[in-house]
Amino acid sequence: MKRVLPPTHVGELRWPVLSAVRVGDADYPAEFVVIVDCGKPPFRESYAVLRLLMWPYHIKDDQGEFDLTFAQAQRRMAERAGLRPPVTVEVVVVRDPDAANAYTVFVDGQHRSDARTDRVRVVIHDIDPGARGVSKAWVAAELQRAHALSPAAAAHARSVVMGYAEDNDVAVP
Repeated sequence: MKRVLPPTHVGELRWPVLSAVRVGDADYPAEFVVIVDCGKPPFRESYAVLRLLMWPYHIKDDQGEFDLTFAQAQRRMAERAGLRPPVTVEVVVVRDPDAANAYTVFVDGQHRSDARTDRVRVVIHDIDPGARGVSKAWVAAELQRAHALSPAAAAHARSVVMGYAEDNDVAVP
């Protein structure tokens, strides 16, 4: 396998390559999975994951996934490069001072009530208004933290936080 350096920019708009992983061992085309900064608003979702095929004087990019947060782009790049653990388990914990804690389990981005799997990577996301209660700042922080989860778990966490905001008459930022 010949040493091939990934490009610093790709596409007609010359998006900067932030991270690259070489996949496969063919000399030409050399194949990479890359994260690029698309530089478009909203800036928290301005990343894309692309496959690059590189020859000595030509680069082709395809199989793009766009409008991702940086955390989502990192996950997708690792998955596409075969670097992710075989199974990811996310546990969303909802602590309610007036009721029992509730736990919702997602296995590989899908809701699973039994949470059974052979090999796991556990991600804990704890939603706890705590002694300070629900405030506009707390809601904003919890909504931001949800971006690190898979799309399904993030949607569930945002729904719970929005429910807390509504129940406590807190304006959503």
